[in-house]
Amino acid sequence: MQDAEKLNEAQQRRLYASCRYIDGLLCDLEQALHQADSLSPFPRYVVDLTPAEVGQLEEHIRRIRAQLLRTLAWQQMKPDTPEIPATRAALTSLAFIDIAIEELTPRHLRGCGAVSEGAIEGLNGVIRDLRSVTRGMELNIQQKMAARKAEIKDG
Repeated sequence: MQDAEKLNEAQQRRLYASCRYIDGLLCDLEQALHQADSLSPFPRYVVDLTPAEVGQLEEHIRRIRAQLLRTLAWQQMKPDTPEIPATRAALTSLAFIDIAIEELTPRHLRGCGAVSEGAIEGLNGVIRDLRSVTRGMELNIQQKMAARKAEIKDG
């Protein structure tokens, strides 16, 4: 990329935001390409490509990302370093999952119509099971975080 005058600050922010947005779309594409590897019971995409075709698309993704980095370098910019720990993202997702589980309670489902007495017990059992698994995951993450903090403190 040839040298040019620097963009002004607002233009640089726009350039950065656009590059980041493009990378986000590439992340979405990667997720679609690897949907078959997911254990999700609700897949969104059908992978209708051969492994070789997936590999070709992945190579294009790598090339686009390399070009994004060159684009930023043109303005003496570089991507920010990641700041959000995966554990925090996981705990945030689990909080939203807990809200979604709460919205399955008979009290909330009544907004969709009366919940039969016979269904309440089964529904409450499903909710207990979902909460048990998600709380177990949350506890596991919290224990790992506490262990890391202890290691850092002791180390």
